[in-house]
Amino acid sequence: MSVLSERIKTLRKAKKQSQNEVGKALGKSRETISKYELGEREPDPGVIVLLSKYFDVSSDYMLGITNNSENLPNNENDLFSPEMYAFETYLKNENFIPYVKLAVLMNASNIEANRFEALISDFIEQNNRQKHL
Repeated sequence: MSVLSERIKTLRKAKKQSQNEVGKALGKSRETISKYELGEREPDPGVIVLLSKYFDVSSDYMLGITNNSENLPNNENDLFSPEMYAFETYLKNENFIPYVKLAVLMNASNIEANRFEALISDFIEQNNRQKHL
């Protein structure tokens, strides 16, 4: 077991949370958190940042670079939760941006729910045609 996997498990237990609760907060499955804790899977750098923020420790601590587990100082740029950080990361995905724009347009236009399916179908069809050009 790696230092990272041990620290994930130890911090989760110290917070008295289940793997499911941690996974839900980070946008991951319980199985993924379990694999991180067992050392069967290594989280990518973005997930390490999420874990660090969620457990309020430094990434250096998570990775075993330091043994100082003191909480991170509050930073005005970190006013949002790990869930919001995960959501922000998701929204920055280029493939998702057109769907966000569509949702904003729908909201601004007060489009009814029953028209939603037709609009999404048209949007997907148009997007597929553009990809094949």
